[in-house]
Amino acid sequence: MKDIAENKILIIHTWGIGDMIMLTPVLQAVKTLYPLLELEILFFPKSAAIPVNNAPFVSKIHFTGWKTNLLLPTLFQLRKEKYKAVLFSSGVTPWKSWLFMLLLKAENKIGEYKKIRYPGLSYYTQYKPNRSRTQNNYALFQSFLNLPSWDEAMANQKELNLYTYFHLTEENQQWAENFLAENKLTGKKVIGIHPGCMAKNKYKRWNKEYFIALIEKLKRQYDYPVLIIAGPDELEVGKEIQARTNTLLLLNAPLANVAAVISRLHFFINTDSGLGHIASCFGIKGLTIFGPANELQTAPFSKKSFIIRYPISCAPCREKTKKPKCTLDCLIKLTPEMVFKRVQELLD
Repeated sequence: MKDIAENKILIIHTWGIGDMIMLTPVLQAVKTLYPLLELEILFFPKSAAIPVNNAPFVSKIHFTGWKTNLLLPTLFQLRKEKYKAVLFSSGVTPWKSWLFMLLLKAENKIGEYKKIRYPGLSYYTQYKPNRSRTQNNYALFQSFLNLPSWDEAMANQKELNLYTYFHLTEENQQWAENFLAENKLTGKKVIGIHPGCMAKNKYKRWNKEYFIALIEKLKRQYDYPVLIIAGPDELEVGKEIQARTNTLLLLNAPLANVAAVISRLHFFINTDSGLGHIASCFGIKGLTIFGPANELQTAPFSKKSFIIRYPISCAPCREKTKKPKCTLDCLIKLTPEMVFKRVQELLD
């Protein structure tokens, strides 16, 4: 199918916001090279669609869920469509994506495999755990489209528009301007801090006492306002850090408005969460704190995004489960002093 020009492709995305943002550079590059191609996305988590709502490189967005009353009507409807190709975004368990794609009608079905190539698909690409989710997604498209090599694409990143993306409306921009003005932050170099992540991934969070110690060090060293950003999964943590450090707080706002505020920050610090990926969309210099997760896969895709982790032999986590049974020394031994030193290097 290397000669594809004007056809519809369906991408199925079962991951969250951060993974969606890591897919956007690939979608933009594909659309740049194949402007007549129609890219449609089927989302399972509705929130993951927020970054690409009204994005110019996405033709249509669909939603569904794993419950039978949601999934069956979606499958029935999509089987009526004439897709040139269908694929899952990278990282899905191969047999699950294979089984799902067998239920869809498409001229070509593209599969990612680890060891076994399941039969009945048109093109295959091997999942590589120690490379970026963005590069793995690129390999999926490269298996059936004429795309440059990854190295060539990175060398021509600007021409291909191979950058992360988050769509902001004028209303989002205005909301951010109003928020900054109300808190007397307009024109100031603000350091944003997101101390949380999804509730189910709490084990990936850096200790709140460490964040408090880090903020105190920042306040002594720099004359920059600090803004704590807290969503529904870290409300209490955000409130406590804000109260104990006498900083500003952005609490539980709509994600697109939060993104608009992040786009105006001077520097951003976060644990391994989607907000670090949002900062990458706007070229904001930032530091992501990693513990058990593999930064080679999920670090923000930006030259201005940096990571810090404690060098320990078992990290990234060797446990199969998402809830490691260890004591998480990878996070406990990463002290506020270590993180502050790295922030200093990046700020100075």
